[in-house]
Amino acid sequence: MTAKEFYLQQVHTYKNQKQLAQKKVVLLATLRLAVFIIAALSVYILGQYNFVYALLLLEIALFLYLVHLSSDANYAKKRAQKMIEINERELQTLSGNWSAYRDGTIYRSSQHPFSQDMDLFGPRSLFQLVNRTVTKGSERMLADRLQFGTKDPSFVNHAIEEFSKHPDWCQQYLAEALVYLDEDKDENLQKIKNVSVENSAIRKVLIYLLPVIAIGSTALFVVDMLNGAILTGIIALILSVVGSQLKNTNRISMGVNRYETVVSVDLHRIALLEKLDFQNPMMQAWKEEQIGSNGELLELFTKLAKLQKQMSYRMNIFVGVLLNFFLAWDFRVVQDWENWLENYGDKIDSMEDRLAEIEVWISGAIYKNNFRHLTYATFTEEDVLKIDELGHPFISDEIQVYNDLNYQEEERIQIITGPNMAGKSTYLRSVGWAIISANAGFPVMARHCVIPHLKLYTSMRNSDDLSGSSSFFHAELSRLRFIVDAIENGEKVFVILDEILKGTNSIDKEKGSIGFLKKLSRLNARGIIATHDLSLCQLSDQQRAFRNRYFDSTIQQEELMFDYQIRDGVCQNMNASFLLKKMGLVE
Repeated sequence: MTAKEFYLQQVHTYKNQKQLAQKKVVLLATLRLAVFIIAALSVYILGQYNFVYALLLLEIALFLYLVHLSSDANYAKKRAQKMIEINERELQTLSGNWSAYRDGTIYRSSQHPFSQDMDLFGPRSLFQLVNRTVTKGSERMLADRLQFGTKDPSFVNHAIEEFSKHPDWCQQYLAEALVYLDEDKDENLQKIKNVSVENSAIRKVLIYLLPVIAIGSTALFVVDMLNGAILTGIIALILSVVGSQLKNTNRISMGVNRYETVVSVDLHRIALLEKLDFQNPMMQAWKEEQIGSNGELLELFTKLAKLQKQMSYRMNIFVGVLLNFFLAWDFRVVQDWENWLENYGDKIDSMEDRLAEIEVWISGAIYKNNFRHLTYATFTEEDVLKIDELGHPFISDEIQVYNDLNYQEEERIQIITGPNMAGKSTYLRSVGWAIISANAGFPVMARHCVIPHLKLYTSMRNSDDLSGSSSFFHAELSRLRFIVDAIENGEKVFVILDEILKGTNSIDKEKGSIGFLKKLSRLNARGIIATHDLSLCQLSDQQRAFRNRYFDSTIQQEELMFDYQIRDGVCQNMNASFLLKKMGLVE
């Protein structure tokens, strides 16, 4: 089944589920109304009979049960709607429109080694194409992986491959958050540990002492061994003792319950994870480690959810008074929160990160399912760099042209020439995206990819810094200095350059470009440069470290034609004059 067929099937399935849920919502609303009317009539007609109270209790219980079922039906309806939206977005993505996803503009940085040049962030960016994260924490993690790579790309390969086999599960995992959470709001559960509480020995004693006094005095009152005035005084005393900490208790309660929705989502997601069976032994072992025999992940969130519910009980003034008198409830929930922080506070970061990372892997899995011409990079300690049938995901399958990238043992720099619009810049970005994907553990758009561990550095887009009185040329020199510093600091670097030293005259440009490329070669850096300056191609005659490759164009019946295929050698056909003439800009 193709990705498009799967998404269409999902839309059909969940539209049916939504219709069923809607019918259930209407039916339950009708039944609730009927029960309410019947209860009112029973009180009116049978009010003189004592059994009416028992009947009324049954009717109230039935009404509350119907409310519970209605809540479930509304959730099912919302969840089905989110599943429909997820699949409709994917269909739009397959047609070339992925604007529905967050584009990561906030992560843009001109100081980053490559993100500005590689269209990594912003509208119509690579990040926006692969991003399926819902929570802000997952979004930040995905941005970090694409910018800086991951420590274990091979493990991420296994994770993405395994999740790609469960596309419906992946969508359900995302839908759980989409139903409850605001995508534009940063619901960072890790901040919950900042809700501080003071260790109090007196509170630990009062938790047990006050209920003994309350229950004992009430029992004495019932058997007429204590008069009402004394009981009233005891009630006032106990409530005043508990109330003396009301401001602090309210602060803690509101601080913890602020994350009630996030905890609920995480619990639903853990339940989904428990049901998922991995075929890959490595991933099955990972799953067991996360939620294994000790159940630490589930225990953490279950206890937190229970505590949040207990804190919410006290918000009802009548229930709160009763609970605080008989059970010193406020003191109890504060103590329970202190215990939770002691047991789990230092673990919440890693626990939340585990769930967030699944969203990153799901992003990779959906990307893999949407684009069939993908492979996982093989990293090698040898000095081998070979990518077969390399493509770029921005180009549709119908017009995609795949090219190879390979370096002989002594080759360091490839010099790419070719006319305007022949595909040089697209090829450079295809190479860059392949390295970014490989380092992040994401699939590479190629048939085969073997590379060493490399850090990507680029210089393709530079601009004047008017605020800093920096010229275009100075900005470019600073960028090249930035690259050389990284190499001289011992980083193993792959450099992508596009028409460097554009801000100076042609003679300086030629000398400077040749000198810079020779320096990169001496530093043993690998790289690729696109240029219109054919003089740079003479370097391959002088040193085996340089290799010339080119794109070409042909003119057929007064039309400019491109095949976008890279070849060995130097381009001899340029098209600027032809284009100027065709557009009437020159005679």
